[in-house]
Amino acid sequence: METLLFAPTEVPMNDSPALRRLLKRHRMVAWSLAWAVAAAAGCSSASAAERAIEIPTAGLSSSPKPLVGYVFQPAGAGEHPAVVMMHGCGGAYASDGALNARHRMWGELLAAHGYVALMLDSFTSRGVKQLCTQKFDERTLKERDRMGDANAALAYLRAQPEVARSRIAVLGWSHGGGSVLATVSQATRDEPGFAAAVAFYPGCSARARTAASFHPSAPLLILIGEADDWTPAAACVALTASAAARGEPMRIVTYPGTFHDFDNPGIKTQKTRKDVPNGVHPGQGVTVAPNAQAREDAKQQVLQFLAENLPG
Repeated sequence: METLLFAPTEVPMNDSPALRRLLKRHRMVAWSLAWAVAAAAGCSSASAAERAIEIPTAGLSSSPKPLVGYVFQPAGAGEHPAVVMMHGCGGAYASDGALNARHRMWGELLAAHGYVALMLDSFTSRGVKQLCTQKFDERTLKERDRMGDANAALAYLRAQPEVARSRIAVLGWSHGGGSVLATVSQATRDEPGFAAAVAFYPGCSARARTAASFHPSAPLLILIGEADDWTPAAACVALTASAAARGEPMRIVTYPGTFHDFDNPGIKTQKTRKDVPNGVHPGQGVTVAPNAQAREDAKQQVLQFLAENLPG
């Protein structure tokens, strides 16, 4: 595994040759991360299947009704660290109405390693089905709205006796990943916010243009494919470089030749989504594709990151 620290004197913020060189120079690919990380952290069995819950808005979320959530409970008594999971623009569910394969996989993985995993549904309580096929400026649900959802889920978990209230992280994918960035870049009002944050292939372009004003309030890990043409990696590399150069707790793992949704086991083949109007080439569609090797590495990257930042 190659680990590089960012310390550039200047960070280009557009899709220039200099930025592409920066991306290449600062790859942090860990194809051979030792599986011993998981063993060292301890791997307990998860309990029964996830259970549905209602999450009060608590004056934090803009949802008109309590938010829907699903809890994956680890085995064993006592307080556990926890992770709030935030879905992407397609929502939390598969076509059959059950949680989709990615969310189930991560919920079960986290619970098996001793975390209370809360899958947060931002759409159902608002009557939203999906956002992927809507242009950015036409979306009625923004990342800042979902920031409130995340904080409502944080308040809910802190009230649960089985959760260690100071050891709660937030993790999101795509639009949920952007919501994670929004959440950890805003100061909390009354008490510390999330203790750690993970964002899979978030949209970084707008933030990279004003990177000097992005200050993560908790250790932040981004994982993204270098070939992603939906939420381009270069902007996330630039954003991370800017924060890390100031000594702020942010790092990135990029995967060469890898596209959006790479960790989703429900995707079997590469395809172009022509119904998505956004992306690097608006109107031309975006690519989604699985990468099993990157998915397995990402699991270990996340487990190691959580073990480091939510210590028992």
